[in-house]
Amino acid sequence: MSRMSEVMRQVRDFYRGRGDVRCFPERWVVSYLNTLYFAKRSDELDWAWGDLEALMMYLERTGIDDLAELPWWEYSLALEWIESHIIDGERFHLTLDNARRMMSRWSDFYEYLGKIDVEIDASVLNEAYRKVCGGKDLQLIERIPYTGDELWMELASPGTDEATPFQICDYWMIIMYDRLGRSWDALDETLQSVPSVREKRRRFLALRHKLRLAGCEDSPERLVIGQFDERDIEDAERWVYRRRVKAPARQA
Repeated sequence: MSRMSEVMRQVRDFYRGRGDVRCFPERWVVSYLNTLYFAKRSDELDWAWGDLEALMMYLERTGIDDLAELPWWEYSLALEWIESHIIDGERFHLTLDNARRMMSRWSDFYEYLGKIDVEIDASVLNEAYRKVCGGKDLQLIERIPYTGDELWMELASPGTDEATPFQICDYWMIIMYDRLGRSWDALDETLQSVPSVREKRRRFLALRHKLRLAGCEDSPERLVIGQFDERDIEDAERWVYRRRVKAPARQA
C-alpha cells in the first residue's frame, strides 16, 4: 500500500462514525493532503495528518466546533493535552521543535483553507506561535489569561431542558458577592465606582437575571464554594476594580 493510500485510510477511519466534524470537515483535510501529494510533498503526508488529527482530537474533547471561538492560549493547552493523551514515540513530546512543527503545520493548513475561499482567521494561531514558541524556549501558559467573556458553564432552568450560559465574568462577580458578605447591594455599590461602570453594571444585572432563571439567585455562592483559590480572587478583583470592559458589538 502506498504512503498516500495508507494516510487516506487513516483519514477515513478517523471520520467514520463521527458525523459532521464542523471545525475540519473531511473534504478539507482530504483536499489539503491531495495538494501536498500533487506538489511532490508526499514525504510530509504522515506527519501532516498526524498533526491535524491531534488538533482535531483536542477540539473534539473541548466541544469547540468553531475556530473563531479559539483564543490564542487554547493552542498552548492543546499542545499539553496532545502530549499527555496521544502516544506516538517522541512525536508529540513537549519540545520547542515539536511545538514549532505542529503549529507550523496547523498554520500551513489554515493558509491552504484561505486559498480555497474558506473563511478562516489565522491571526490567533500566529499570535499563539509567537508567544508559545517564537523565542529560544517553549513558553507554555501557566495560567489561562481569561478576559471574562469566555463561557464558564451552562445551567438548566428548573422544569425545562433549556440551558442558561454563564461567562467567566459571572464567576468572578459571584466570587466578589461572596467576598462582600454575600450581599447584592454591596456588590452593586462597589460597581458604582469602577472602570467601565455601565458595562459592568449591565453584566451584573444580566447575572442576576440568569441566576433567577436557573433558580440560584438566593444562594449563588453554592456555585463557587470550594472551587476558587487566592488566584481566582485576584482575577475577580482585577476584573472588577481595574479592567476596562467593552460592551458587546451591536448586531447589524
